[in-house]
Amino acid sequence: MPVFHGCWIQGEERKGGGCHPLIDPATEEVFAYVSAAESGLVNEAVDGAQRAFRGWRSIPAPRRSQILHDLAERVRSESESLASLVCREVGKPLQAAREEVSSTAHLFDYFAEECLRLSGQIPLLGYHREKVLVVREPAGVVVAITPFNYPLSTLACKAAPALAAGCTVVAKPDEHTPLSTLMLARLASSAGVPPGAFNVLTGSGHETGRLLTAHPVPRLVTFTGSTQVGKEIQEVSARWVRKVILELGGHCPAIVCADAPWPEIVPQLVSQSLKNCGQYCYRVSRIYVAGEIYDAFLDEFVRQVRDLKIGNPADPGVEMGPMNNADVLARVRLQVDTALRGGARLETGGNNTRLYEKGHFYPPTVLSQVEPRTALMKEEIFGPVVIACRFHDIGKAVEEANATPFGLAAYLFTNDVAGALEWAGEIEAGSIWINRIHQAYPQAPFGGMKESGLGREKSRFGLEEYTELKTIYLSY
Repeated sequence: MPVFHGCWIQGEERKGGGCHPLIDPATEEVFAYVSAAESGLVNEAVDGAQRAFRGWRSIPAPRRSQILHDLAERVRSESESLASLVCREVGKPLQAAREEVSSTAHLFDYFAEECLRLSGQIPLLGYHREKVLVVREPAGVVVAITPFNYPLSTLACKAAPALAAGCTVVAKPDEHTPLSTLMLARLASSAGVPPGAFNVLTGSGHETGRLLTAHPVPRLVTFTGSTQVGKEIQEVSARWVRKVILELGGHCPAIVCADAPWPEIVPQLVSQSLKNCGQYCYRVSRIYVAGEIYDAFLDEFVRQVRDLKIGNPADPGVEMGPMNNADVLARVRLQVDTALRGGARLETGGNNTRLYEKGHFYPPTVLSQVEPRTALMKEEIFGPVVIACRFHDIGKAVEEANATPFGLAAYLFTNDVAGALEWAGEIEAGSIWINRIHQAYPQAPFGGMKESGLGREKSRFGLEEYTELKTIYLSY
């Protein structure tokens, strides 16, 4: 019988009246149930976080730092259990789930140290018997809403700096992937995070999420998800003039110039396009390749895509599992079907490739000859679909790369370093990788331009997002 899990409020499990089934994306079987938090539990969690705020912010920063370090160690000690949960609820290959758990622990360690470096200023203005003190204070109660694709590491990007700065947190994980978040909350309590400082409300975004964002108490909402929902959160938050951090959609281009060592680049691009079944915001979804190398590049790219091992994410060696849920699968199928009807060419994969009788599996798909003005070139593709484009002028390639509402990330490959820096200045994206693809480091800020979001996560800049500046004029 599947286990029923409650919310985590003020350091204990609380079960609401409604419940929501969790479905294994690889088998489509119900493996657990969770509470669907209604207004009563939402109020209880937010009010508890507000009461806990004064005590948590008063704890000296070195002690908060130690608690977060202890939490990081507990995450590592439970890494296999957490990875198994992520694997099952997300549909992510087990090794990738382990890497996410490791990243989560690292982020808590990073912000545990970074909070010790938060500082203010005393400008040397020279006024007689007067000082001006510029100080930072924690923003207050933080609502952290996270997506299904990286339930732990995305939460760590929000909860770790919030707690480090002295804020209290009410987390709302995606309704498809709440179990790893609930386990992290329990580990936080065992590490010394006091009751009410880190709460978890489970339920849908339409109900629980909207109740949270419409609540008058939180002073900051941090959200990772679709641009459409991000705009709604920004609009609702304007009622309370509260801060928002929005990490939203992406449709990220990679530009491969003719002088780039493209055979070395193809494995990186395959991985950055298709890992986690293409379900993450800064994946490569459009590849612009110089005409001189386009045909050879495309042949090799398609060959390596076809060689990917697809299957149950818990099986050894699997490189790509299923998509997370039926809704995201249906959207990708519709996008591909619409593109093909509009004249796109299918290089591999597509809607007619049936991988398994059960599960939300979709084959890695490569499209070419997609017209620049078609919808698929403008909208986010949250799935294992890549568009290959030929270019003859890099200026035109950059222009097309910018021709979407998004500006999250971009990738550029060329041996012309001066040209790379020049074109990086023209590309409209919050992060640009030149000649290598790697994870976003905790020490570097991450976030988007245009409709890809507001604010920054990670780094000292991400920590400062959870603070308010206060100026104190002292005369003596």
